[in-house]
Amino acid sequence: MATVTTSKLIPARLAQQIADQIDQVGATPMIEARIFGLLVDGGYTPEEIGPMVGVHWARVFNRLALRKLSGDAQGMVDRGALSGDSGYCIAQLSPQAQASMLTRIRNGEFATENDLQCASLDIQDAEEAAIPA
Repeated sequence: MATVTTSKLIPARLAQQIADQIDQVGATPMIEARIFGLLVDGGYTPEEIGPMVGVHWARVFNRLALRKLSGDAQGMVDRGALSGDSGYCIAQLSPQAQASMLTRIRNGEFATENDLQCASLDIQDAEEAAIPA
């Protein structure tokens, strides 16, 4: 049986230099997401990227999910108006649900980060339950 190998579009040395930008630019969660995205597009997995930046692969995976946020939500993460962890929860939602959550955030409906994340999880559960089996 043949072994499948994936070639990297970005050489390892250059990939490490890209990863090192996270420390040099004082990266926000969104900047991390963009840098990780470049590396994924270059053929690297979250499991390979984690050691490059000294974090667990799950953090890489969570940051990559931020790329699914609407542009408005990404801007909120960039400005610090929305945390990376809350952004991750919102990124799991449909575009319509994301827009609804951003409106609720702007209206001050959430007293804590935990409240926001729980509301996101409730919406995610409802969206998944609505998908026909």
